[in-house]
Amino acid sequence: MWRRSYHIISATLIMAAACIADDSAAGRERKTSFLAVGDSPPFRQEIRDGVRYEIEPPAGTIPPRDVLAGLGGKKSDPVPLRLGRPSPWVTVPPGDGPLQLWRADDAADVPPWLAVSRPPDGDFLVLLWRKPAARSWLEASAITLPRTPAGMARIVNLFPSAVSIDWGGESLPLKPGRSVLRQTPPDKPVTLRVMSRDSQGTMKKYHSGVVSGNAGESSLVTIYRADGPAPRRPLKVAVIRNSTEPTPPVAP
Repeated sequence: MWRRSYHIISATLIMAAACIADDSAAGRERKTSFLAVGDSPPFRQEIRDGVRYEIEPPAGTIPPRDVLAGLGGKKSDPVPLRLGRPSPWVTVPPGDGPLQLWRADDAADVPPWLAVSRPPDGDFLVLLWRKPAARSWLEASAITLPRTPAGMARIVNLFPSAVSIDWGGESLPLKPGRSVLRQTPPDKPVTLRVMSRDSQGTMKKYHSGVVSGNAGESSLVTIYRADGPAPRRPLKVAVIRNSTEPTPPVAP
């Protein structure tokens, strides 16, 4: 009898511990980072009294310099947003739900600049880009991606058409808005070629290079449409290597 009671008690304790772990995981805060992808406007400067001054880019040609993230009815401190550079981490509540972004310079009663649906669990990246053929970053799109593990590369297609990828000899067709994960062995660069059909329907190579990774790093390969109404080279590729160690989070 005592053996049976012992097993029942042990099983009960194990189940209780699992429930506590699940509850703890469900209530654990996580982090998100923002990354804007696109092309910078041409650098302009002027000379005043013999001194060169950089001219501010025209409105809408770059993303907002700082954004506020809406977290459960509250807004974060300003988060810097720079083309091709992941922002500091922002703490977000557990569970799914909306995540809204405001431009830091907007008045308090201005509607959100952008809204995305956060995934139910895990750290994630919010990837932002200018809508195809849009003339201003006021018209932006966004998707969320799980945090990329160290030693891996995430390839995401933001181009409005399907692309064909050659990843170290492996052929990977990728539809718009889709992504794939592949390993990046340390000290062994992987060849990357990206092809798509041009306006005449002919398959054309738009990118050829390599992707390498170091210990503790992950890579993000973004395939996107060049900014502007009629770019000479419509498809571009950006490879961003990022440490998987979290940066200090922005206070909610």
